[in-house]
Amino acid sequence: MMSFKWIIPSCVALIGVSFLSQGAYMQIKANFAQYLIEQAWSKTLEDQLPHKPWSWADTHPVAKLKLYADKETDLYPIGQPMFVLAGASGRNLAFGPSLVLSGAGVGEQGNTIIAGHRDTHFLPLQQVKKGDIVELETSYGMQQNYLITHIDIVHETQTEVLNMTTDNQLTLITCYPFEDLSANSDYRYVVTAKKVNSGHRLI
Repeated sequence: MMSFKWIIPSCVALIGVSFLSQGAYMQIKANFAQYLIEQAWSKTLEDQLPHKPWSWADTHPVAKLKLYADKETDLYPIGQPMFVLAGASGRNLAFGPSLVLSGAGVGEQGNTIIAGHRDTHFLPLQQVKKGDIVELETSYGMQQNYLITHIDIVHETQTEVLNMTTDNQLTLITCYPFEDLSANSDYRYVVTAKKVNSGHRLI
């Protein structure tokens, strides 16, 4: 019979394995979903029509997002390209970064807001800095480049980051801190970028 003194450590170990398994499942789910979303995005680029990534989806990809680090004479990719879904619902965020529909649409003037989970698709945001570049591809195959001008940590009540703007702004939002994977977080990591001309170097 197991000694009582081993019960608590055993339970803690089982809980730990459970969390690790859940984390691995979320990563696999997110990565596989992006593959299916990429297929739908390819169809959208062909006919400029919305395509569901799977038959029961209530969303569709609206943009392709890439992060680039500015290294003096060249730009280097940060993480993998990401496909952005329409509507930042909890369900959509499980599959990819998502466009907040109350903001400007992709390619439109105003504040285009994209949210993502800190432990999957938007984990690379912790690597970006001011002066780096965000590239957005529209459904018409046009690349729009944004220069990162601000990186802020704000309380969730500071909703002014969601306000509309008169210029072409891109706002990327995720929970903070990155290393805290609890379900609830009071803070948001906000990356603000301004549109630059297409002549900015990209690889």
